[in-house]
Amino acid sequence: MRVLFIYPDLSSTITHYTGTLSYGVASLAAVLREEGHEVGLLHLIASPREEEFRARVRAARPELVAFSSNSHYARRLRSWTTWAREASGAPVVVGGVHATLAPEEVSALPDVDFTCVGEGEQALAELCRTLESGADPAGIRNLWVRGGVSVVRNAPRPQVQDLDALPDPDFSVFDFGRLYDVRKGIFMYLMSRGCPHSCTYCCQHALRSAAPHSGRSWRFLSPRRAVEQLATLLARHLPEVRLVSFIDAIFFPERAWLEEFAPLYRRRIGLPFACNMRADRLDRESAALLRDLGCRCVRLGVESGDERITSQVLKRGLEAADLRRAFALLREHGMARWSYNMVGLPTETLRSALKTVVLNAELDPEFAITFIFYPYPGTALRALCAASGQLTGREYDNYGVGVTARLPQFPETDVLFVQRFFRGLIRLYARGMRLPGRWPARWTSVLDATLSSPLFPRAALVRGAEAYRRVRHRAGEHLVRRSPILYRLLGGRDPVWRFREKELAA
Repeated sequence: MRVLFIYPDLSSTITHYTGTLSYGVASLAAVLREEGHEVGLLHLIASPREEEFRARVRAARPELVAFSSNSHYARRLRSWTTWAREASGAPVVVGGVHATLAPEEVSALPDVDFTCVGEGEQALAELCRTLESGADPAGIRNLWVRGGVSVVRNAPRPQVQDLDALPDPDFSVFDFGRLYDVRKGIFMYLMSRGCPHSCTYCCQHALRSAAPHSGRSWRFLSPRRAVEQLATLLARHLPEVRLVSFIDAIFFPERAWLEEFAPLYRRRIGLPFACNMRADRLDRESAALLRDLGCRCVRLGVESGDERITSQVLKRGLEAADLRRAFALLREHGMARWSYNMVGLPTETLRSALKTVVLNAELDPEFAITFIFYPYPGTALRALCAASGQLTGREYDNYGVGVTARLPQFPETDVLFVQRFFRGLIRLYARGMRLPGRWPARWTSVLDATLSSPLFPRAALVRGAEAYRRVRHRAGEHLVRRSPILYRLLGGRDPVWRFREKELAA
């Protein structure tokens, strides 16, 4: 059977964006190819024009069209699924995070035949076998199946507990060498599924409830299988790799796993790497292990510097003291520190958002990334926004474009001001923290009052920043097409890459 995956992966703010890898699509492709099916991919890295989209679907001649989508494309799925159905005449299945979080919404789309709720490997393989044999697919578990005007909501399957049993992800469906991170010599690697925590802004708790699990919902490859798979994928796809970036929610599940993984990684891979961690899971011993293993950078979620928001709204179970201790440990062990932050959260104000800036100034990360809160379906904060009438219906392709939750106490312009100028504001607050005696507290107090004053021109600064971003983005895209050499000479890479080059040379 010929299966065409369609993977929307847009980024309207990154110049010369060429897409990222989807481990979900790669895993599904591997399972289907093992069963003898033909697999293709339409990787949408720019908003598609209708005729081009239809032509590419027709050229693939699919017998099944499979979308993998997140909630950033929820409203556009209606058009895309219709175009795919009309261009191919093939049945359409939609899976991915959004289908699991909002199956009612997805299954209501007129040209969606199957909605996959939960993990898709077994369900999609069974669907292909069933369609190929001409049998009735109405009872396939994990699928909501359209039958005329009604939808059959089949029971979920248990989650796959043994990730080692799955085949290696198949990256050959992607134009691998052109992917955004691959072009910079970075290999993104995922060796786990899930997360043990239930933060209210994150979809993980909703994903856990979508399928029964007799074991752990947070699952890892075994250390040996992870290293063997990584070595195989690197040799096959990126032998010139400069950095491995582990994109798991948290790098390791427990110390014993890391202690087994470390010597295997050093012997078989031996490359510098970056990873995600949670502050309260770092101690002196694990920090030393990470350093000795070759970790150059650890990315930590700060999210908010307001303790009320952290504990009562986000429910992270994490205190500012945990973050200060973790950042100090990483600094002591010579590893770079990135911070992930959010702005525009429910109940947040400009003053409480500035507390996040102040905390970052104390933590002193090498790189601070700020996302605008996105109310994902199925999350507790989405329900809170809906109950308060704060949902706008806006849809953006990434977290940094615009505001999707209307907060009466935190105007949109102020949200954008904090997000657009976050790193500059960190530097501004940090200058005062180097002063002696009581001056740091006074400096912070004066800055808070100045920046939040109605007389401060936040709206004008945002308009200027937006204009500059548009001009820079358009100029960059023009240079990429007309003179890529000049684009590179003018520094046509993101600042992260320049930082990584410096770190790798160390």
